[in-house]
Amino acid sequence: MPENEAKAIRLIEYLMRIASLRTKIIRDVSDYSQILWLHEIPKEKGCFTQAWGPDEEYDQDIWIEIQTSHEPELPKVPEVCLDWVKRDTLRNTNDLPELLNEITRQFENPEWEEGTDLPQFISQTFTLQKHPEVQAAWDKFVEQKWIPWAEEHQKWELVHKVYSALFAINQEQLRLGEEYELVLGIGLLTWKTPGNQRVRRHLVVANALLEFEARLGKFTVRPNPDGANLRPELDMLDIEEQPARAEEAAKNGLIEAADDPWNIDCVEGILKVLVHSINPHGEYHNRLEGKKPEYSAKPSVEYTPALILRKRSIKGLTEILKGIKKRIENGEPIPPEFKDIAELQGSDRKVSPESDAGSKLQTDVEIYFPKPSNAEQLRIVEKTRSASGVLVQGPPGTGKSHTIANLICHLLATGQRTLITAKTPRALKVLERLLPEEMRPLCINLLGSGLEEKRSLEASVRAVLQKNEQWKEDHAQREIQKGKDDLHRLRQERAEIEKRLRAIRESETHSQTIANGAYRGTAAQIAQSIKKDEETYGWFNDIVPINSQFPFSEKELSGLLKGLRALTPTKRQELDLSWPESLPSVEQFEGLVEREREATTQENNTSINVDHDVLLGLSRLPEESISSIQEGLTKLIDEVVRLKSLPHTWIPNA
Repeated sequence: MPENEAKAIRLIEYLMRIASLRTKIIRDVSDYSQILWLHEIPKEKGCFTQAWGPDEEYDQDIWIEIQTSHEPELPKVPEVCLDWVKRDTLRNTNDLPELLNEITRQFENPEWEEGTDLPQFISQTFTLQKHPEVQAAWDKFVEQKWIPWAEEHQKWELVHKVYSALFAINQEQLRLGEEYELVLGIGLLTWKTPGNQRVRRHLVVANALLEFEARLGKFTVRPNPDGANLRPELDMLDIEEQPARAEEAAKNGLIEAADDPWNIDCVEGILKVLVHSINPHGEYHNRLEGKKPEYSAKPSVEYTPALILRKRSIKGLTEILKGIKKRIENGEPIPPEFKDIAELQGSDRKVSPESDAGSKLQTDVEIYFPKPSNAEQLRIVEKTRSASGVLVQGPPGTGKSHTIANLICHLLATGQRTLITAKTPRALKVLERLLPEEMRPLCINLLGSGLEEKRSLEASVRAVLQKNEQWKEDHAQREIQKGKDDLHRLRQERAEIEKRLRAIRESETHSQTIANGAYRGTAAQIAQSIKKDEETYGWFNDIVPINSQFPFSEKELSGLLKGLRALTPTKRQELDLSWPESLPSVEQFEGLVEREREATTQENNTSINVDHDVLLGLSRLPEESISSIQEGLTKLIDEVVRLKSLPHTWIPNA
């Protein structure tokens, strides 16, 4: 066998083993999530099941129908009996309600006065024996009103019990999603196997659909829209306990039933074949209600149908893998998708420009994203042009659904057909809300298998058909051309804006010099400098009317220029000086000169051992910081002098 085929078969066998190891074998039907035994359905108004046999009032595809009704209202107790009734027995429909043999009533004491020791109320006991009118009224009430109510309430309880069970199944199915399936089980096997395993499972199952009409308060069980897939199940038995080829023979035999689990002759015949194949002493019993389980070495099969909600098994996956393996062993080519998974040689399928329109994106198509996009989303489109699959990963909230919505619109705009699947309907509903309003009618939605989901699917199909009927080629082509023209115009405008933006950015980074070097730098820096000098030069008004007369003559301007030239920077500095209000006296001036001489001498003496880097750092400090440092040093010197004056011998050496 060629290397690729051998590798593919090894992978299939590995996947099948992994699937079987991770799957828990359910041997008892009670281990399933929810179960409703059909014998519990009462033969009352609003109830029906095909297990009773066909009925002209119900279609063949209605397996179960349960419609609830209002709870019968408890009749009003006669007023004379109100104090005598045992309240806890009034709603117990399994036994007659009772009266108390005696009651105690309280009355106001007519002799009581405030401030006396007499009680305000006095009690009096009455016996039923002395009040025959109470017993007579009660007997009449029980016979004429309570007993008829109890009979109706018992019927209602039986119906409501089944209705509640179906309601629980429906709620659980909505919560658990597609990971769980609803099946009808027929032929309950009860057996203690040679391996000492207790088995109690149905041998034949069919896929079912539960519909809930809340407005009517009605549940209906039908065959699954994808088919009932009536089939045998023997996975509850160990391999060595499964009869050879019995499952395959039973599967072929059930074909005659045409997916109808109520084809009694065919189904019962298969059940008998299976129980006799499992063990020669096996027995079959045609009864709707099963007996209490008695596990023995002799297998027993009872008709006993039940509606079961259970986790989907991996049998479907196993069957697919077996089919692929069989095809490979028969010399057929390996399916391309599985070839990619197995990473076999030649599995990188490239898409040629000549690929048909329904397979992959074309290599030179326009990208139509209705929502904002980034480079990553565009890269995904590029990847789909050259690869058979693209994996996009990321935590919640990173825009994966947003990307898929864009991709759906692009694929539809370029004539592609797209299938979107998800593990739960919730993810698809989120994605649907992200699609533009105009695109939603073009998407066929199947978000589940319930009645509402079927109606949604029908509405989607009708919308697509309506769009198709209303399609006008000429009008559509004009709209397409108009859209292309608008797109071309907008792109030109965007290119022009980007060009202007680049020019502005370049102008901001270009260094300039204005006002004879008074202002230098980028335009933004010069603007900031001018804004900073606004208070100083803001008085200058250069808004001059264009037709106004120049206010200076040529002679005046020449004089102004001559004066400005004579006013050198040194003279301007002198003019900036001001006379002091008073001059120091001779003695003060001599003192200042002497202090300057002493400071110069001290500076020369101390500069020898001074760290010039520290000195440079101190010179940059503000005056307040320098004063604080000087004050600290003075205190330190004073403290050193004080310590040296203490009468301790060790201080000089410290």
